[in-house]
This record gives sequence, structure tokens and C-alpha cells, in this order.
Amino acid sequence: MARYGGIGGIGGIGGIGGIGGIGGIGGIAGGAGLGDFLGGGAAAAYGPALTTGLQTTAEAIIHSIGDGPAPIPTQLPENSTDNLNQAADWVRGSLYLTDFIKDVGSSVAGDQVALTFEGQDLLSVQRPSAELLSQQCSIVRDYSDLRADRAAEITSQLGFPTDYFAMILALHPAHNRFTLELITVTQLMCSHIAMMAKYALAVRRPDQVDTRIMPMIATPGHGSFPSAHATEAYGVATVMLGLMDAWQSFADSADRRELLRQLANRIAVNRTVAGVHYPIDTWAGASLGQAIGGAVLGRCGIAQSSKSVGYEPQNTDFVGHDFVTLMEGGTTAQNYGISVGEDVQSSTSPLFEWLWRKAVAEAHTGDSGAMV
Repeated sequence: MARYGGIGGIGGIGGIGGIGGIGGIGGIAGGAGLGDFLGGGAAAAYGPALTTGLQTTAEAIIHSIGDGPAPIPTQLPENSTDNLNQAADWVRGSLYLTDFIKDVGSSVAGDQVALTFEGQDLLSVQRPSAELLSQQCSIVRDYSDLRADRAAEITSQLGFPTDYFAMILALHPAHNRFTLELITVTQLMCSHIAMMAKYALAVRRPDQVDTRIMPMIATPGHGSFPSAHATEAYGVATVMLGLMDAWQSFADSADRRELLRQLANRIAVNRTVAGVHYPIDTWAGASLGQAIGGAVLGRCGIAQSSKSVGYEPQNTDFVGHDFVTLMEGGTTAQNYGISVGEDVQSSTSPLFEWLWRKAVAEAHTGDSGAMV
């Protein structure tokens, strides 16, 4: 997270806490909040020596300019995206969150939870039975053989795994500030909405069902289903695929698109390898993530093909290739409990359109066109 983990130099993931008195968003390390935006773009606190030095200097020189009235300033435009360039990163993060979350809804009917955006379905999901959780534990245990090989990935992906997407898209903070901000925005929306489903469904983690799982990382302090990491990974992949369409700046675009899909799959499955998620968590999270990614693209004013999804969990492993095939309208040997619905609906937002324009302008494009 050190290189790409924070917009404006802030790393980690926001927990539930407070930001300078703004309750409910904040905290650093472990959870979902403003996370990478927290404090981003804000000036660092002054040390005692600097504070004293500034004060004594002001007192020493202020007499030289007299006691006249202050000048009358020009006014900034009201309620305008023209002001966003001057806003600290965390301020923009708060605005994005408010703009998006106000249109998210959830409803609970028995063991069924439905998440909506602008009144239209994103995900309708059935709570897994206790018997199914028991059955899934054997798959989780089987994945533990991969822990030694994937330990570095798993531990470096505890927060938002922005660096991994940057690796594929050749992103650097000096050139891709707003692309990285768009990634963080998408992760932020995904994590918040996933938490709504987790709260409603209240599904026990694998190690709370089967002691033989013995996770290699600390079990998070919230429900297992759906996986927020899967939600975030597939949400970011969806938005970055849309951004690549706008950029048209990679000669090897097809390869990078495939790598984005493979990365989303690997990030999601790593959580099962670690022992903190069932495969069914990934099915639900990936379904939700691609839908939220589509809603983010819609907010940006971009046409998208993400689908609303219904999911009734079954005792299967997660198969990333089959998931993509199902989302694209193809057929697979089984449907895994997935039913693909209508296109996700999302209206444009000036805030998100502003960010999209900024990110599109960061394309890796020279005078000669696509990179070679």
C-alpha cells in the first residue's frame, strides 16, 4: 500500500470511527470507510517550533503594511465542480460517497436480501443455510495448501489492493492521480454496500464453523457473506475495463483486459486461501461488485453492460471464468445458483463526470496514438 495505497499519501483502509468529528466514516486499518481518502490532501500538522516561529515572525513584520480594511474578494462559484481542484482529496471522497450512497437501498424479506441503486436491483441474494456453510468448509480447508505460495499476496491485500491494479495498467501517482482516485472511489462504494449486505445476512466466518480451518490472518470483525474483497476487486475491474475503452492507449489492450479479470479472480480467491471466506462469498461478492462497477460507470456518464444478479448459494467452488461467461450472457455447464437480470441503471452525476474526465485525460497516449 505504500506506493499507491493512498490518495494524497494516505494508506490503509478506513474503519468505523470518526473523522475530525464527522461520525461514521473514518479510522485507519481494517474495515470500510473513507479509507485511502482519510486526511488525503490535508496539510500536515505544524510542530511546536514552526508554530512558534510563524507567530513571532508575523508579530515582527505585520506593522509594515498598516491597518486598512481587508480587500473585498471575488466569490467562488456555488455548488460547482469548478471548486473540486482546490478541494482536499478526503473532501472529494466524502462528496463522492454522499452522492452515491444516497441512491442505494436495501430490503430484507426472511432470508432474502435485495440491494438496489436508484430503485433498481443490483443484487438479490439468499442467505446460505447452516448446512451449506458446513459443506463449504471442506473446500476452504482444501485451499489451505496454497497459503505458503500466496502469503505475500494475501498479507499485502488486507487493505485496498490498488498496487496490483496499478501493476497491470502501468499507473504511477505522478501521472495517474485521478485514475487512482477513481479506483479508490470504486473500492469505497463497494466496501460500504457490501457491509450493508453483511450486516443483514449475518453469516459466520469459516473458522467459526470449523476449527480445522485455522486462518493465516486475523478474521475480520464482520460477517462473511458476501466477500467485500471480491466486491471491490470485481468493481474496480469493471470500472477499469470501461476506462481502458475510453483511453484506447494500449497496443496490448486485449492482454491487459484479460489480466484485469484474472487479477479480480485471484484477489477474491486469496481470501478463501487465507481461510476467511467461503467460495459462496466470492460468488455473491463478484456479482455485487460488477453491478456496483456498472453503477459507478453510469454515474460517470459512460454506457455499461453490468447486470443485476440473483444468487441462491450452492455448494460449489468459485470459477472465475464461468462467472465472466455468465455475466456476458453465455452458458456454462451449471449456473452455480446465478441468475442474470437486467442492465444496471444509473444516472449521471456532475461529481463523477468531473472525476471521469480527469482520469480519461491521464491516458498513456502520445502524439502518435496508442502505446507500442
